[in-house]
Amino acid sequence: MPFNTLIRNDFLTPVESRILLEEDDTEGVGATLVDPCEVKWGVFLKKRKMKKDSGKESLNYAIICGWNDIVEANVLEKDDDISIWSFSRGINGILSFALVLPPPPDMP
Repeated sequence: MPFNTLIRNDFLTPVESRILLEEDDTEGVGATLVDPCEVKWGVFLKKRKMKKDSGKESLNYAIICGWNDIVEANVLEKDDDISIWSFSRGINGILSFALVLPPPPDMP
């Protein structure tokens, strides 16, 4: 998720932000992702640098450790239009995401 596509960037707690600032090989921030079928997936959010064709780098958030399973279970394909919504749940404010797919096109 490229930073410049985020509608809001204040969804992390100070502790979560600090974890993502670490440049070592940490797993990232643990989170739950809920898919359209209401299946809950354990994932990690990590901040990554991505090189562009121009040679410049951009910062992105990446959902890792389970994303490929989510893609397969939800039959996602390259260039599918999806949204990822963030929210906190429970007393402890556990970082969570919702995978939102666009409605299917109307059938004639």
